Order: sequence, then structure tokens, then C-alpha cells
Amino acid sequence: MAKRGTIQLRELCRRAGVPCKASGRWAERPVAVDYGNEIALVAQPGEGGIVRVCVPALLSPTEAARCALAALAYGLMDLVARESIRGAAWADPAAPRGRPVSGTAQSNRERQRAYRKRHA
Repeated sequence: MAKRGTIQLRELCRRAGVPCKASGRWAERPVAVDYGNEIALVAQPGEGGIVRVCVPALLSPTEAARCALAALAYGLMDLVARESIRGAAWADPAAPRGRPVSGTAQSNRERQRAYRKRHA
């Protein structure tokens, strides 16, 4: 993999709209963002190797940077990327499916009362 066409991880964070929460050579990791049909990740061995991330072609530049950063954070387990996206609204996990958790278990009486109220 050639270094041509790569950007630093710090620049990828900037394009994604999040501050890079690292300094030094960790934030200077070379990353190449390509467009394709699906998300793919190819990394050279070693901590300073080039990482090539392929993102879907229909994404905007900001969304592509966010997708690439998330792939680095959770696909490659890059701690700089993970710490940088932590707390960003777009990086929050989706709410779990199903009914919301009430916090406490209901008694049979409470369940029956709620059922009768719904079906009255």
C-alpha cells in the first residue's frame, strides 16, 4: 500500500466533526478512505501501518468520515478513534428493541390491572 492518498487520523476526526482526543504519533496514523459498495477494512501490520477503509459510495463526505472512524474504532479496535467518537450523538448505540425497561418487576395484580386498562 502506498502512502499517497492518505490522511492522518487527526484529519479524519476533523472531517467527522469530532475532536481528536490524542496527540503524537498515535494521531498521525495514515488512513485512506475509499468508496465502494460495502464497508471494508484493510490494515498493514504494526501500529503505524496504513489503514484503508472502504465506505459506501452514497455517503456524504462527513458521513463517510464518520463511517470510517467507526470502522477504525470498532473494527480495528483503534483506541484513538474510539475515544474520539465517544460521546458524539451520532456514535451512540441504537436503543434496544422491545418494550422499555420499567426498572422494577410488576406484580401479577399490576400486570392484570394494566392489561384490563388497555383492553377496556
